[in-house]
Amino acid sequence: MIFNPFEQFQVQNQYIIEKTFSGILSPFSHSIYITDTVIISFVVILLYYIFYVVLSFRKQRVTRSYILDLFKEIYLFIYGIVSLYLPEEGRKYFPFFFYLFLFISTCNIIGILPYAFTITSHLSITFGLSFMVWFGILIIGFQENGLRYFSLFFPRGIPFRLVPFLILIEVISMVFRSVSLALRLFANIVAGHILLDTLALFIHKMIYPSSITVTSLLVSVLPFIVCMVLIVFEMVVAVLQGYIFVILSCIYLKESFSAQDH
Repeated sequence: MIFNPFEQFQVQNQYIIEKTFSGILSPFSHSIYITDTVIISFVVILLYYIFYVVLSFRKQRVTRSYILDLFKEIYLFIYGIVSLYLPEEGRKYFPFFFYLFLFISTCNIIGILPYAFTITSHLSITFGLSFMVWFGILIIGFQENGLRYFSLFFPRGIPFRLVPFLILIEVISMVFRSVSLALRLFANIVAGHILLDTLALFIHKMIYPSSITVTSLLVSVLPFIVCMVLIVFEMVVAVLQGYIFVILSCIYLKESFSAQDH
């Protein structure tokens, strides 16, 4: 990252597992790549599972736990969002949105740490999350409404001549929801990290020239303060992106239940 701000977005470690089949299955021989993205995703999921187990035992004690209080506040915050945007029958999906928020926010914050890897800066992760949400909403829509789910593509009170064009527009709009969710998360994380790393690279060049002088140190004070402010700002953005992702997912899911009124 000292020489290139884009270095933190490159996969550094790859562990290859060879899967070879003999005989008639030989065309299906392939290799499985376990990269930093897979490892960090697995660690984050395992970490929250351990937290869940530990905090579940902690609830039985009367001693105060700040971690438990923090998780309570996050829990109530996300539950308030789900209750605000979804009807009563849609609140059963709250656990999914809760862990989705925790996963995205944690992965974003991990990317700010020194020598860390930002997995949400890869489209494979953001598209995987967005497609999972989009496809799940599609299944729930058909499960709750059946064929009436197609009524979302037929706006009421429009001339019959415009129906084919509006259907096409609505279908494209629904399909591109997964793309917009993925690109929004990807673009905000990458843009913020590039700005932060570029400024950090600038400070590094100013503080460590060929000969360190008092003037170079004084000139680098202001960029250093700005860099600290940007780090705090990026931490806020990291949590905010998880919040926005959950809100948009709830709004899209709400349409699956509102199709019953069409």
